[in-house]
Amino acid sequence: MNNPFTRSGQNSSGTPLSIGAAVRHARRSHGLTQTQLAGLAGTGLRFISELERGKPSVALDRTLAVLAVLGLRVQVSAANP
Repeated sequence: MNNPFTRSGQNSSGTPLSIGAAVRHARRSHGLTQTQLAGLAGTGLRFISELERGKPSVALDRTLAVLAVLGLRVQVSAANP
């Protein structure tokens, strides 16, 4: 399986779907279930499921907590016109 997210936090499209795919990939790479990841990140199972499916209205603070558990980060940069 290809990782849609680089370790530096960059992805090709910056969409909720690509972030969700990166979370799913990293979770599986760490050998975690969604339930285990939710416990480690202090979130609920439903949140992890929605995040991995790319639901666009997930909470940023909880998303950042999940990314931290998985050793991922978000990098913000100016879009090229």
